[in-house]
Parts: sequence; C-alpha cells; structure tokens
Amino acid sequence: MLKPILAAIVATCSAAALADTGSNFSSVGFEVETSSEKDFLASIMTYINECEPVSLDEDDLVCVARNSTGGELRIGLRQSGETATFITANPALIGESRFAFDVDGTQSDPDWEPFEFRLSGTFGEFNVPVLIELADPRNAQRFQGLEEPQNVTLDLTAFTFEPSIYENAEAFQAEQLENGEQTESRERIIYASDFFIPSGLFGEEASARASFAGKVLKAKLIETGDIKHWQTLVEIQGGATVNVVFDTRMTGQSPEVGNLIVGDFWLSAQIPIAE
Repeated sequence: MLKPILAAIVATCSAAALADTGSNFSSVGFEVETSSEKDFLASIMTYINECEPVSLDEDDLVCVARNSTGGELRIGLRQSGETATFITANPALIGESRFAFDVDGTQSDPDWEPFEFRLSGTFGEFNVPVLIELADPRNAQRFQGLEEPQNVTLDLTAFTFEPSIYENAEAFQAEQLENGEQTESRERIIYASDFFIPSGLFGEEASARASFAGKVLKAKLIETGDIKHWQTLVEIQGGATVNVVFDTRMTGQSPEVGNLIVGDFWLSAQIPIAE
C-alpha cells in the first residue's frame, strides 16, 4: 500500500526534464507543473494519491495514473521501509497505432533500471533501425536475451514540442524548395513526404527519438481540465501508423485529415493486450 509512505517521499527529479510551456505530460492530458523542481514534485504528488501501484521488484514500483482519453502517467518509486524515493515520471498513451517492429533486444541506463527500458530493433522493408521507449517496463523481460529478432506489433506514440503542419505533401515539398536547408553548393536539401530518420541514434548517447513526416488519418482536439491537446493518428513510411500528440501551446496550427505533420519526436510504445 502506498498510503503509509506518501508523506515521506523524497524528490530526485532532474531539472533537465523541465520545460516552460507545455510538456509531454500535458500532451496526453496531465497537469504537471514543470516550471521548477519543487512545483514538479508537488503536481506529481497529486497523482500519486490516486494512482494504481504496480510492483517491479521487492523495492521498486510504478504507480500508474490514467485519464479517460487514453493518457497514462507512470511514476517510478523506490521503497525503503516507511519511505519512498521518487525516481522518475513518464507519460504514455493507449492509442490506435499499429506499428510492426522487429525487436532485437533492450537497452537501458543502469541508473534508471528497472523503471526505464528501450526496445532496439528495425521496421519496414528497409529495416530502419530505431530505439523506442517501453511505456510499461515490466515488458522488458520478454525481449531480453533474444537469440533472433522477435516481431511485435506496437501501439507507438510520438511526443513533440515543435510540430510543423502542412496542408499536404505538395505543400511540404514547396516549402522546402523555397526555404529548405542548403548544401555548401547552395543546393536545396529536399526530404521525401514520408521520410523517417532515427535521430536518436546520432550523437554521444542513443535515445528513443526520430524525425519523420506522417500523413494525418485522424485528428481530435481534447480538453482535459484546463489543458487542450491534440491526439492524432498518422501514417508513416511503409504504411505503419503512429499516434502523434502535442499540447496546443506548442503550435498555432490545427491538424486536419490529409495534412502532413513533420517534426522530431520522443517515441514511447505500449504492447497491445492481444500481443
């Protein structure tokens, strides 16, 4: 039971996770104050009082808060006697995405185990490599020590702070021809309307990130309390579908069916019960 330890929770959250306006949390309908670590913990505490505890091992648990639109807030806690240390908090979504993925293993930072794991693998006919955060860390054990890739269908959600929305693929191409990046010889760099770049694999530390363009199949504006946030379903390279979510404060644009959403995204996946 969490009740006896709530008053003794110690915060260890990182300032690197904080943002000024809107956040990955508000993108799925959770009012988590991110202006300071103190306010961040205080708002997380309001959800700890009503979330469902799920044990990971003898000392660690995840407390899961859910809302009516598929949003989840997963709060990692480490217990020690009558106290608990707040370790991490991650948003997630139960959406409509269906994303076929060949998993070849898991990756994690020992400092964040057993709360956070990433799936490593490829997708599509071109075997594009990418890392994807597991929403439920309990699923990691299923993919550890694989001798050969395991195909799984994911419910994949992409969170973004700066979505760019174009009327259609043609508008995206036209914008690039006029204002796109240039090479040293001043030639325009033109991305395809279904491009997918595993941006998280480039850099000193690998992360569950990707840049891509997706055609909007569904778009719904949701109001959760004072938060307004978009929940969309987009089709990406190869025909896979991805939930793309963002707070309305992150863009003045409103996505419509047929539009193209382009951006850099943090990737988080659920494994549907049928799997």
